[in-house]
Amino acid sequence: MLILAYIILALVALYLLVYLYKKNFAVQTQREELKRDWGSAKNSRYIDIDLIENYFLNTITESSEKLQLISDKIADDLYINDVFKLIDRTISRVGQQFLYARLRTIDKEQTDLIFLDKFADLITEDEKLRLDTQATLQILEKNDSYYFQDLIYAKKIEAPAFMPIVYILSILNVLSLIAAIFHPGFLLIFFGIFIINSGIHYWNKNKVSVHTSSLGEFLKAFDTAKKLDADAKINAQFPEVTNLIKELTPLKRKMLGVKLDNMAEADTVMIGYMLFELLKIAFNVEIILFYSIIDSLRSQKDLLKRLFKFIGTVDTAISIASLRHSWEGEYCKPVFNQENCIHISGVKHPLVVNCVPNDLDLQHKNLLLTGSNMSGKTTFIRSVGVNLILGQTLFTCMAKEFSMPYSKIFSSITISDSLLEEKSYYFEEMRIIKNFIEESVSEEPCFFILDEIFKGTNTIERVSAGKAILSYLAKGNNQVFVSTHDTELNDLLKTQYEHYHFSETIAEEELIFDHTIKKGPLKTRNAIRILEINNYPAAVIADANATVDLLMKD
Repeated sequence: MLILAYIILALVALYLLVYLYKKNFAVQTQREELKRDWGSAKNSRYIDIDLIENYFLNTITESSEKLQLISDKIADDLYINDVFKLIDRTISRVGQQFLYARLRTIDKEQTDLIFLDKFADLITEDEKLRLDTQATLQILEKNDSYYFQDLIYAKKIEAPAFMPIVYILSILNVLSLIAAIFHPGFLLIFFGIFIINSGIHYWNKNKVSVHTSSLGEFLKAFDTAKKLDADAKINAQFPEVTNLIKELTPLKRKMLGVKLDNMAEADTVMIGYMLFELLKIAFNVEIILFYSIIDSLRSQKDLLKRLFKFIGTVDTAISIASLRHSWEGEYCKPVFNQENCIHISGVKHPLVVNCVPNDLDLQHKNLLLTGSNMSGKTTFIRSVGVNLILGQTLFTCMAKEFSMPYSKIFSSITISDSLLEEKSYYFEEMRIIKNFIEESVSEEPCFFILDEIFKGTNTIERVSAGKAILSYLAKGNNQVFVSTHDTELNDLLKTQYEHYHFSETIAEEELIFDHTIKKGPLKTRNAIRILEINNYPAAVIADANATVDLLMKD
């Protein structure tokens, strides 16, 4: 018998050793993977923007303290969703949603922005802190965690009208079970009510199954925050989180009763799970707890918002640090000046592979940019727009130097007709630019980006209207970048705009673009020569050149 006991003890000890070895091996493997992937972009095929943007969409109504929310139009013009897929290095789904919302939200004050920058620097300098934090955030890395924010923003769930009956049945079953101790016949009443309660239990479980999964994500978020708070360095940055966890602890305890089923399955404690399930059915524990939790959530949404923001901020700082690591030597921290000046050195577009860096200096003037198609002018104005957003939301720009006023940003680049809404290209552009005019008189500085203004109308009116609007937008503390083929605007706007251009050369019947911005207006014309290179009929080329000569004389 003693030998058998020793054998059992030895087997238990062996099991524990194997378990600890596997756990340690898994931890080491995890840390090696985190080290290996540091600075790497995610596989964008697995990024679901529809789920990610839900948090941003839900917080739109809370934007009173924001300078600007980046609209869908601006996001489309500047390919913000593609930029997000490139820069997203978050670990958790909460962090991913928070980062996306941050990328599309410009704060009035720079307090949070400066804090993010300093925290990202701390993460960069302390590899152990970074690895420990990333490992903790993996608790929320599964797609189910996208639904944690539903607890805060989803439409409130109303308890069924028969809830008073549920309470009565629960009390009756308690009393019948107690009475059965003295009179076993009361067990018949107990089991009769048990059958009714089982119907209520599984009806409710089916009705609220989507919401109970969200409750489970709260438990994960709570555990994540608690582990993060246990790190002294993180606690020093977020001292208020300790009290937040204390305030949320009673809510966590309530939720355990609703979500213990999934936890039990995960731990393979099936016998205990079944007993607890029977207990919940007999006394309507789950349905009563669930709606009690819902009531608690309604009164504690601010706490949940703070919990979400804490986890999201930590993960976003890690993402910024990782992005800076991958852009080493190609990024800078922005400088926001008050002088209505622009100084940019080595700016690149993050989405353009082997992008040619460009420089620009403007002193109290705006930019009028000319150049042929494919020369790089639209990419350049997009580059500045994207980097202004990155600078104002993540304090990181893909440039050697980037100094601009802290501004709202507006764009008119991609415009299309709408057959279903019977809107023409010109009408749609007119509507967008009318909004520019209204915004241009606001107290906050505005940065306007326009590509080929009014190209949907005739030349004389396009140039005339374009001159008037560009002159109006340039007033006050606004800045305007416009690309155009209308060289007539150079003289009309020379007092308010600096003239720059992109150009190409033709060598051995090929177009060569250097994609480098050059000071001064474009003085060459290559459009007809390009037609000739592409084997247009000689008669067409001759006619076109003759028409140019005629127009130039006029």
